[in-house]
Amino acid sequence: MSTPPSLRETACKECGIIVHLPLHLSGSQYRCPRCNALIYRRGQKFSHIIVMAFTSLMLFVPLTFLPILDLNIMGLEAQSTLFQALWMVYRDGYYGIAFIAMMTGVLIPPIMMLLLLAMLVPLHFGYRPKKVRLWYRLYEKMYDWGMAEVYLISIVVSMVKLHGMGSLHIGLGFYMFIFFFITFYITTVWFNPDDIWYDDDALDH
Repeated sequence: MSTPPSLRETACKECGIIVHLPLHLSGSQYRCPRCNALIYRRGQKFSHIIVMAFTSLMLFVPLTFLPILDLNIMGLEAQSTLFQALWMVYRDGYYGIAFIAMMTGVLIPPIMMLLLLAMLVPLHFGYRPKKVRLWYRLYEKMYDWGMAEVYLISIVVSMVKLHGMGSLHIGLGFYMFIFFFITFYITTVWFNPDDIWYDDDALDH
């Protein structure tokens, strides 16, 4: 039996039952009638996600050159920025760690925000980009690797280790990174990729 044009056919990720959802979702969430697993939950409005993603990018720009840590040892002062810290790890021979930290904590998160803006800004203004499927797939592939918290934890660990060596001061870049991480996390939680494929709902956002 064919699916009515007003319904969309999907499968529950938990039990596999085929469920028919309305094309124009009006509810905030839909659950599987068999196992009660969550099938769909509406994300935040596109306008809210756009503002948060843009804020995240604006915070990322200055934190790349602002000092994260300021260490003073017997009168010798040294400052470390985001990229200087990565370079020190690479220079000490930890090539794999430096590469992973660069990708997961520095490159992927802002790229994800750019992909979100590329998808949602046109949709918000009533236009569907031709490459939205490509950007969507890239975003999904990067989602599991966008771990800015890993880099944040490494900074905190460094602070603990360096604290006994001299006078340690937290730089403005560290606070900027915290705010960047918060806005990045909120953006990814607010965004539900499924909302892109419900045309009328997407355009109403």
